[in-house]
Amino acid sequence: MINNQKHRLINQAILAVATTFGLFSASVANAASLNVLWYGHTNAYNSTISEIAALAPTYDPEGDGSLDWNLTFWNPQDPTPNFSDYDVLAIGTGSKVQTQTQAFNFDPTRILNNKEAISAARGNRTFLSGQDADHHYSFNVGPRPNGPLGFLINAVNWAGSGEGMGIVVLPDGHGNPNVPLFRQRWWLNEKSFLKNELEGYVSYVGDDSVVIPTETSEFPVNEGLTTAGLSNWRGSAHTVFDKNIPGYLSINDAGSRPGYAVTIVTASEADGSTLRQEREKVPEPTSTVAIVGLGAIALFKYKCRI
Repeated sequence: MINNQKHRLINQAILAVATTFGLFSASVANAASLNVLWYGHTNAYNSTISEIAALAPTYDPEGDGSLDWNLTFWNPQDPTPNFSDYDVLAIGTGSKVQTQTQAFNFDPTRILNNKEAISAARGNRTFLSGQDADHHYSFNVGPRPNGPLGFLINAVNWAGSGEGMGIVVLPDGHGNPNVPLFRQRWWLNEKSFLKNELEGYVSYVGDDSVVIPTETSEFPVNEGLTTAGLSNWRGSAHTVFDKNIPGYLSINDAGSRPGYAVTIVTASEADGSTLRQEREKVPEPTSTVAIVGLGAIALFKYKCRI
């Protein structure tokens, strides 16, 4: 009888500890978030990005979870940040056009002047696109989940869920090629951290047909998106990439330009998760005390009963 009581109480102690660990682990997983560094433009542009960040936790088309964004703007006049503090660096469309529907004021100087620091912090996921989704979020298309909103959230979540600081880069220009303000070309600048990998594989042409290939349609980075949702933005894409570019894979093809992609990502990580787990896996001191306390209580009851 005593042995049975002993075994039962020991099992209760083990169960209490395991349950506490389980609850703690679940709370960590549910609290996952990204430290997002976004290269800023105007106040109006930054306000739009802040709106997208606020919507990020609600975007979950497949019901498998979402991420909070801890958003920080790096404006051209700001001090250089510590890039290693961030999960992802997002660089929006390279334009200076400012109208009622466009509030861009892109100045690539700080990006170009920090080539070495960005490269040192850069992780294993890069997302490059010819789609100016930050523009179309407010113009023509709007904040459509199967469109600019979902596209931007997926991009940031995917890039930020790898190792090191992920990279998201939207086109370095859009619109009328005869208007210099529309196109602040920086990708192929000598100081660009992207120049060596993009040179010879970029074409500055447009395409309003964006096709999600069958082989990448189920990738998390395309969650909630369809070919129809990414097309017909009255200028969906302003840059395309040769699909033979080393190290990258097309997740969205240029529909009217065979052999070219609208969006490419790091090939080795293309099918990776968009749900980053928290880096901190060790219980907080208070949680550790609670675990030990539960075990002690169970063992105390055991001693009292025998």
